[in-house]
Amino acid sequence: MSEQQVSVANDGPWRVLLVDDQQLWRQIVGMHLSGESDLQVVGEAADAASALEKARALQPDLVVLDLDLGGERGGDLLGPLREACPSVQVLVLSATEEVDEVVAVFGAGAVGFLPKDHPAEEFADALRTVAHGRPVLPAAAMGAVMEEFRRQANRVTVPVTAAVLSDRELEVLGQLGQGKSNRQIGSELFISENTVKNHVRNILAKLEVSSRVEAVSRALGTGLLSTLEL
Repeated sequence: MSEQQVSVANDGPWRVLLVDDQQLWRQIVGMHLSGESDLQVVGEAADAASALEKARALQPDLVVLDLDLGGERGGDLLGPLREACPSVQVLVLSATEEVDEVVAVFGAGAVGFLPKDHPAEEFADALRTVAHGRPVLPAAAMGAVMEEFRRQANRVTVPVTAAVLSDRELEVLGQLGQGKSNRQIGSELFISENTVKNHVRNILAKLEVSSRVEAVSRALGTGLLSTLEL
């Protein structure tokens, strides 16, 4: 199982690929990001084919992906993007905030989801959060999305017990539920960031999910964890 929810290494500026069929939007966001020393827009794409081509060539750390690419479904790109750039983190944009849509993109490996009209000047902070492997969601949608994940977890026929995870993995899972980054978890548990990444990868594999949000939601829905602050 691919692990998409660990933080991206930051030896230099995080390299960003903007994928949106509206040139003006790409220009506005690019302008706002140009003043950020830790974020660098390395490419732009207006359709799925060029997005994949540039992702393979540029190997960005972060992709901002519009779900509506002028008739093409941006969500269909999530799988191919992960294959082209195994460590990439994706922030998805959409004109709507339908719960099913949000759940689907997180299930496909996105790390963040924001409405298309999110203030451009706030994208830098959202991208930093995503780069650290922490999920980004509109506050208004969080409750409904988490409830849907819980409902899906409750429909899982294979029971999840504490025995599935090691004691350390349970500790890491609890920290994930508090929205902490890998670095923060390592500091809290006195382990290295790479060790945290390995634990997160194992947790996702054992719980048969593809994102941190799904892991915490399944743990809550199945009673593996009962009280987590999300």
